This record gives sequence, C-alpha cells and structure tokens, in this order.
Amino acid sequence: MRRAIATTLSLTALFAVPVAGCGQSAKDKYIDDYKPLNDKLLKLGTSLGATVNGAGKDSNSAVAAKFSKLSDRFTSSSKDIAALDTPSDLKDESKALTDALDTSRTDLDAIAKAARQSDPSAARSATVKLASDAQEVNTNQNKLAKATGAKVGN
Repeated sequence: MRRAIATTLSLTALFAVPVAGCGQSAKDKYIDDYKPLNDKLLKLGTSLGATVNGAGKDSNSAVAAKFSKLSDRFTSSSKDIAALDTPSDLKDESKALTDALDTSRTDLDAIAKAARQSDPSAARSATVKLASDAQEVNTNQNKLAKATGAKVGN
C-alpha cells in the first residue's frame, strides 16, 4: 500500500512540473496583451496627424465630429491599457502613457467644442496644447514599447 501511494505521488510530481513550466509569466502575458494595443496607438497617432492636417479644409461641424471621434478612440485606448494587469516594473510607464492619452483627449474635446462654437481662438489654443500633449503620448508610448518589445513610433 505504501509503495502504491509513493508511486502515485512520484508520478503526480513528474506530471505537475511540466505543466507548471508551460505557463506564462505575468510580464509575458502583459507584453502579449499590450502589443496589439500598441499597434492601435500607432494607428491612432497616424489618424491624429491626418485629422489635424486636414482640419483646415473641413467645415466646423466636420472638424467637431472628427475630433470627437478621435477623443473617443483616445479614451478607449487609455481604458484598454489601464485594464491590463500591469507588472510592477512597468506600472510607471503604463501610468504615464494613460495620463498622456487622457490629457490629449481633453485637448481633442476642447478642439471639438471650439469647432462647434465657431471659436477659432479657442481652437488654436487647444491645438497648440494638443501638439505638446500628443508628443508626450508619443514619448511615453515609445518608452513602453521599448520595454515590451513592441513597435516604436516616430
């Protein structure tokens, strides 16, 4: 009887080790989950540039609609990144990125509001602020991308 229990325990231990070794670390899972979000951020940056550059030929209502849509995408990206189970060694980079996304979203909302109100002065001020804040998004995205092996933006 003892021998059967000892054999069973030994076999259980042999099978448990390989199964435990197959799991992903929390950081590896974060990296796998972050990379598609990083790709989304790169596309978002391209969309932002195109929208800002094309705004001069759009009507105020079109500008408001386009910047509101971008604002929603910034909000979604920030929430998606914040929802990840971030390992402690990447928490600062992740927080800096989501904060920068949230700040830029506020700028985008201000541009949309200025367009709805036909206020070129407010639109200009918000656009200047957005240029600086969007650079912060890019800087923080690049830091997190480098730390995770994701694609780095321009």
